[in-house]
Amino acid sequence: MRKKIKIDDLYIGDFQYVPIIAEIGVNHLGSLERAKNMSKLAMEGGADFLKFQTYVADKRYDLINNPKGKEFTKNLKDWQLTKEEERELWQYSKSLGARIFTSVYEIESIKFALDLGTSAFKIAAFEMHNKILLNEIVKTRKPLIISCGMTNLDEIKRLVDFLEKNNSDYMLLHTVSSYPLEKKHSNLKMIHILRDNFKCPIGHSDHTLGTEIP
Repeated sequence: MRKKIKIDDLYIGDFQYVPIIAEIGVNHLGSLERAKNMSKLAMEGGADFLKFQTYVADKRYDLINNPKGKEFTKNLKDWQLTKEEERELWQYSKSLGARIFTSVYEIESIKFALDLGTSAFKIAAFEMHNKILLNEIVKTRKPLIISCGMTNLDEIKRLVDFLEKNNSDYMLLHTVSSYPLEKKHSNLKMIHILRDNFKCPIGHSDHTLGTEIP
């Protein structure tokens, strides 16, 4: 039998309501007003969850070994809200009735996300092997939502084994890590492959333009 998990007040699993997540992320490009407006429009459009990113830009990338590290870090600094702005954004979004969770990328941001009231933690595909981060996140006992882009079944299985040993609630999202993604490369059959191999809830993180694929 497939497991169900509960995030905020919603149960997620087979024969349950399928919630829609609005990815706010860093699409606000560092503007608090834009972030608020995006949250407002997402809620008006019927989103069940808002997803943010909570991070410390200087700790996101390896500046020595990653040839794009400095470029990416500069962008993230430009797009990063201050902690005061992030608190204001969360408070504003909650006033709209939003359920909110966030992606974190380093240990420092875990506690801040908990203080903000995150209902779950989103794990980016490239953090799937970050055991230092994962070990700290599972201690919070919050559900994990995991993107499976750029991974294979063996890698996913190792992570699932780790989460099972820690009695964590989690779900997997089929993801193709391309931005934007051409519809013909969506590989939606992978949703069924994930369902056949894992007994947790399975979702889809879509990066195509438009609304046809979702």
